[in-house]
Amino acid sequence: MKAFLSFLALALAIGLGLPSTAASQVVEATVTADGNGLSRDEAIQSALVNAAGQAFGVRLSSQSMVQGMSVDASVDNENHSAVLNILNKNIRQILNTPQNAPILGYDVNNVSEAPDNGWEATVTLRYAKFERLGADSNRRSVVVVSNSKQYRPLLIQMVGESLVGSRRFDVLNRENDALFQDEKEFILGGDAANAEMARLSQASGADYLVVAQLQSLGVSNNQRETIAMTGEVLVKSAASGALQLQVVEFASRKIKWSGSQKFGGTYPGATSVGAATLGKLIGGAADRLIERMVAAIYPIQVVKVVGDTAIINRGEGGVLTGETYAVFQVGEELTDPQSGESLGSMETEVGLGTVTEVKPKFAFLKMASGTLAAGTDYIVRKTDKKPAGKAAPKKARTGPAKPKAPDRADVFLGN
Repeated sequence: MKAFLSFLALALAIGLGLPSTAASQVVEATVTADGNGLSRDEAIQSALVNAAGQAFGVRLSSQSMVQGMSVDASVDNENHSAVLNILNKNIRQILNTPQNAPILGYDVNNVSEAPDNGWEATVTLRYAKFERLGADSNRRSVVVVSNSKQYRPLLIQMVGESLVGSRRFDVLNRENDALFQDEKEFILGGDAANAEMARLSQASGADYLVVAQLQSLGVSNNQRETIAMTGEVLVKSAASGALQLQVVEFASRKIKWSGSQKFGGTYPGATSVGAATLGKLIGGAADRLIERMVAAIYPIQVVKVVGDTAIINRGEGGVLTGETYAVFQVGEELTDPQSGESLGSMETEVGLGTVTEVKPKFAFLKMASGTLAAGTDYIVRKTDKKPAGKAAPKKARTGPAKPKAPDRADVFLGN
């Protein structure tokens, strides 16, 4: 929540009528166009319609402009209010953005009688243009949803944080409508610059819905046991359950991936399992599920080979120093002869490597066995295998094994 509020504060700072900069999302743009008509006003109207069509990539009707204007309204008067209202009305109807009025004004550059008894005009239209921050992203957009009545906000938060941490998806926010409504009302008020209207009606739709559900959730609080010999009362609490995720393509409603992950914890001395503790359990299960999902949809790839080291396209939050990965050479793609569906590509294991250094967006994988060739396609998968000769020697047992004392929080994450 704190991270979101920080982001919102930054968005507010950008939108409070400050001058446009290279980092701003809203800029004032211009487009110049020509038009023809039987009268002076009709020629200017035609030029304005052509300019608006170029600016917004739509087709407007000159006739609607003529019908919408009052008889004595001039298209080049000082405030241009009648024309601007009609232009914005047409843009709103075509783009289906009822609160947006992106056209800011216009200038008549030239108007003159044409040789064929008509009129010609050239105008420059000024309009607010919305530009997304940063470079264009090829990531798929997702929104986390759940119909669970219990712990729904916590469930959506934990799964959303895991998705953001994977750095493979653009995660859309649907849980802070009141905050977004406050910002919308500010933009629609009198304090924001007119150009800020271009921010409205720019929300992204989701490519995929990530449906999160809790299954068999059980919480046992304040379990008490009395030791008969001493009369001591032992207290503990426990929680267990499973997190299930389904990735559903929004357009087709097809389930693209599904999986579940058990979680649980026992807490000696605790009289109850709080929301923070339950959040950690759900978050740990979500991390493992998202890791499996990303590995299935976007397997780790080798982007460059430098000697006996491979550079892979995962960084902080995706891999850890010391982890071991198997490297596979990607071969021929296989197709099901009956359905024509792709069965994936042939994979040949070529060796094992260990992560030696992790950067924000990539990592170094030093090969312990096998040889990689530059210009060859490789994918990488985490493995429990250990490189040959790396196993630590076992210590000889010198006496009976002592029982291990239970941890304060004996947490398990099952498969």
